[in-house]
Amino acid sequence: MANPAELTVTDLAANGSVAQPAVNAIDTNGTVPADVGGAHERVMFEVVNTDDAALTVTIEAGTEAAGAGRSGLGDLAVALTAAGGGNAARVIGPLEPARFQQADGKLNVTFAAAAGAPACSVRCYRLPKAA
Repeated sequence: MANPAELTVTDLAANGSVAQPAVNAIDTNGTVPADVGGAHERVMFEVVNTDDAALTVTIEAGTEAAGAGRSGLGDLAVALTAAGGGNAARVIGPLEPARFQQADGKLNVTFAAAAGAPACSVRCYRLPKAA
């Protein structure tokens, strides 16, 4: 199998609800982009590690040329314990565009298992603009 070419982004509506979206299954170490439409500060990732090995999810720092003037702060690495552990599920975000925006306007999310290939599920939500 292989990771999706891009993470699916689900839009949430103010004062509304949506059915829980299908997960993006991650089964290969590597980077998967998310096209968040420039709404980095309104994006959240839900990641659940379903493997027996620990997992690190990294939101990659952007480039200054892409408007990420705070990219020097570096990547955001989030460690998830093995499945069943107390830290096997995490919500990541919202994210600062000035730190994470890539040249194409997307976010790059890297998945790396401590041993072997990762096994995790990911959902990406874009929150509505404030009224």
